[in-house]
Amino acid sequence: MKMTTKNDMLTKKIEELDKKVDKLQLTLDELSVKLNEHIGFIDKTYEGLRNPIHAAKRFFGR
Repeated sequence: MKMTTKNDMLTKKIEELDKKVDKLQLTLDELSVKLNEHIGFIDKTYEGLRNPIHAAKRFFGR
C-alpha cells in the first residue's frame, strides 16, 4: 500500500513538473517571437547606418 502511495505522489509530482515545463515553453516561444520582431525593427531602423553611402543615395534620389 505504501509503495502505491509513493508512486502516486511521484506521478503527481512529475505531472506538475510537466505542466510547468509546458508553461515555460509557451513563455519562451512568445518571447522569441517578440525578440525576433524587435530585432527586425532595429535592423530596418538602423539600415542606413550600416551602409551610409546607399542611404545618402536614397536620400538624394540618385
